[in-house]
Amino acid sequence: MEKTNQSNDNKFLGTEKIKKLLKAFSIPCVLSLIIQALYNLVDQIFIGNSNLGQLGNTATGIVYPLTVIALALGLFIGDGCAACISINQGRNQTKDTHKTIGTGITIGLIVSVILVAISFIFRKGILVGFGAKEASVLQFATEYSTWIIIGFPLFLLACVLNPIIRADGSPKYAMLSMALGAITNIILDPIFIYAFKMGMNGAALATFIGQLVTFVLSAVYFFKSKNFKLSIKSFIPDFKLLWLSLKLGISSFLTQISIVIISIVTNNILNVYLPGDTAAIGLLTIAFKVFGIVVSIAVGIASGGQPILGYNYGAKKYDRVKQAFKYIMLTTLLVGVVATVLFEACPQYILAIFGYSHVPEFGILIFRIYLGFILLTCLTKVVSILFQAIGSPVKSTLIAMLRDLIFLVPLTILLPMTTKTIYPFYWSAPISDILTAIIAFILLFILFKQMTKEQTPKTKNNISILPSHKGVIVTISRQHGAGGREIGQKIAQKLGVPFYDKELTALAAQESGLAQEYIEKIEEKNSILYNLYLSTEANQTAIKAQENVLKEIADKGSCVIVGRAADYVLKDYNPFKVFIYAPTEFKQKRIMTNYGDNEDLAKTNMEKADKRRAKFYENVTGQAWGNVANYNLAIDSSIGIDKVVEQIYLAVQNVK
Repeated sequence: MEKTNQSNDNKFLGTEKIKKLLKAFSIPCVLSLIIQALYNLVDQIFIGNSNLGQLGNTATGIVYPLTVIALALGLFIGDGCAACISINQGRNQTKDTHKTIGTGITIGLIVSVILVAISFIFRKGILVGFGAKEASVLQFATEYSTWIIIGFPLFLLACVLNPIIRADGSPKYAMLSMALGAITNIILDPIFIYAFKMGMNGAALATFIGQLVTFVLSAVYFFKSKNFKLSIKSFIPDFKLLWLSLKLGISSFLTQISIVIISIVTNNILNVYLPGDTAAIGLLTIAFKVFGIVVSIAVGIASGGQPILGYNYGAKKYDRVKQAFKYIMLTTLLVGVVATVLFEACPQYILAIFGYSHVPEFGILIFRIYLGFILLTCLTKVVSILFQAIGSPVKSTLIAMLRDLIFLVPLTILLPMTTKTIYPFYWSAPISDILTAIIAFILLFILFKQMTKEQTPKTKNNISILPSHKGVIVTISRQHGAGGREIGQKIAQKLGVPFYDKELTALAAQESGLAQEYIEKIEEKNSILYNLYLSTEANQTAIKAQENVLKEIADKGSCVIVGRAADYVLKDYNPFKVFIYAPTEFKQKRIMTNYGDNEDLAKTNMEKADKRRAKFYENVTGQAWGNVANYNLAIDSSIGIDKVVEQIYLAVQNVK
């Protein structure tokens, strides 16, 4: 049996110089995100400097939420498919990869066509609802939206394909396809708007062709992909795979939909408190997009550092975690300070790029007050990504949602009501930034305090795989309290072969460079958001290390292994698979005796432990834990531990 050592591939994350690692990982992320942000920005620059002027910029601001809805749906499917592919690669389950991708493409096409139909049928109502109250703005927005809506299938499918290309191990190609599309848009905008005098239609058509270039380049990749091959059957939807992908893509969807909600709410607030001011929405849209460029840089820096932070946290190399985080924060701090200085000192020059020769007070105050705390926005994004990297999805999602949905939207609506004027609106973003930063940095302080407390990992004695002989490999899955460990030890003694339980995590720690405690805790997680982060670097390294160790143990010969999804990982070795279960009362009594729990606590701990084991097993294997059809023998341990041992022993002897 050929052995793999993929878990060792990431050890350089724990030894290489932090600065060197950050440069290698972060720069491509930053460039990719900036290119994506430019797609939303270039039209504004050329429109603003044409005779379309302020009305044109306002019209793009009205259509912008519709574009982000298409982006949200594309990433919902695409990021979900990419995460699903990564997880299945970790499970060595790649046979359905083509089906996952084909399903994503088919559903993406169907969704995009539905979105086109809805957008055209209800276009006027949608644009008015997005803030096009003035007839002149509605006319420009309608004109601009035509080619944008027609291009939704190209745009949405490109958003589906791009993450899949990255997951297939070709991030540079994914970035190149986006870059060439953006460059095409930049080249065609002045030609269509200025030379051909096509107005809003010209700007939208340039965007359409740019999206077409990105889509074609992305589609071409699928004829030369690395790890999968599509066929006609691939595109028949598999709704089970679709559901799994959508669960994994929900985070990306929520992030983008929050932008839609903010845009719609702010556009309508401006119409209420600045009635008849057709420039306000355009100015705010420009501010949002410039803000997006700055945040993209911060997010790119932190996202590039994710593997470094995650691996070293898992290895309990907390000094390296702190060092990497310090460099990320300092770099982000520099970006935030530069942005703040520009926003405070010369907002008029920023807006001049977009054709504003005389900037209204609203435009100045949007940059100086509304975006005045962009530094805090950037820093809290970094903290959110840190928690994502170390496998704390609830805290990461909380921080990510706090600013935009929990604080900003309500404050945007409520603050102007206090004076019936627009002025309090400017403070909705700064207050949201401050409140979010307070919560984020409290959580960060608690995390760093915990790391300081655990700075020196517990010393573990080096252990090795024990010698054995040819024979049956017995794997035992068990309910908590059913006596699986005790049964496993006694069977191993009767067979005269090695027994492995907790020893597996110690061996996996030696294999991967991660801390044993970290590997043990992977099975203990039971968060509803855990699947979103299963594919993080440290978790995948730990899971792969355990798989490698299990196979190395199996290569030595006969043994008894408890837990760690060994029955699935070692399926090619034809193990004898046992599942140990028992009635609740029996398990409660054993837990109370062995752990000193009272009756209620024993029941609670039993239920929690079994849920965690089921979740871990499902994450690693994609199968249901405890399904008796997956085992050679399922046996009730309440008949007596020694009787169970004897029955398993006899069954194993018959296998021989």
